[in-house]
Amino acid sequence: VLVITHDLTLNPDLTRDQNGQWITDRIPINRLTLPELQNYDVGRLKPATQYASYFPYQRSVDQTLIPTLKEVVQFVKKIAGDKVGFQIEIKNDPTQPELTASPKDFARALYQLVTEENISDRAEIQAFDWRCLVEINKLDKHIKTAYLSDHTTETMDDAEKGVWTAGLLPKDHGYSLPNMVKHLGGHCWEPFEMDLTKSALDEAHRLGLKVVVWGWPEQEGTEFNYAQVEKLIDWGVDGIITDRPDILRGLLVTRGFNLPNGFEIQQNLPQTRSQNH
Repeated sequence: VLVITHDLTLNPDLTRDQNGQWITDRIPINRLTLPELQNYDVGRLKPATQYASYFPYQRSVDQTLIPTLKEVVQFVKKIAGDKVGFQIEIKNDPTQPELTASPKDFARALYQLVTEENISDRAEIQAFDWRCLVEINKLDKHIKTAYLSDHTTETMDDAEKGVWTAGLLPKDHGYSLPNMVKHLGGHCWEPFEMDLTKSALDEAHRLGLKVVVWGWPEQEGTEFNYAQVEKLIDWGVDGIITDRPDILRGLLVTRGFNLPNGFEIQQNLPQTRSQNH
């Protein structure tokens, strides 16, 4: 069962058990059944932790369980119809294969879901382990794939063993991540926002790749790096993945950019009884 989680284990910084107690061990998620997993509450950050300090405005929603991907897709379709697309990240770690399904099995399960839910034409699949993206494009070459990278997984020197890059070596591709992504048939390159250089951005655009950056609070010490984001907007990146889309929207509108269109909620809201209609 595909579920929505950033980590391969339950995170003690945001997970409580059935008794409301903060867990202390990082329990591997793939060793739990779905009913067992849904015994845990992930609706609140643990106070006074470094992790919580990165998100000072996080609103707690107690009794929040880890949902399945299918539940999320169906919820979005219910309230937004076909007005919202899906950017879905396959989370695995090739250096810890025992904690996840194989890239082939992951891709097969995800392809089955996006096909059954009829969202393959408005979904973009991303992953740090590029093998997952290669496998999903074997199943459907038209599904858009986005290749994530950062300095801790992909190194552009001769120390690179190709563990995260589907076996590709930088020396065979001009020591260029955009070239490697293009070689594998990627639609988009998604580097960590502090790793991107203007020359690499320009190279990716020349190759016809979309470039979308992403923030990393644990590395940057903040949930929104204003200076870096504003610089990247000036450079002309195609998109920004952020924990604070509200702040990003404010920056974009002040610079005269068109914002994504909103949508009317499709589901029938409960009627409110009132004496004054």
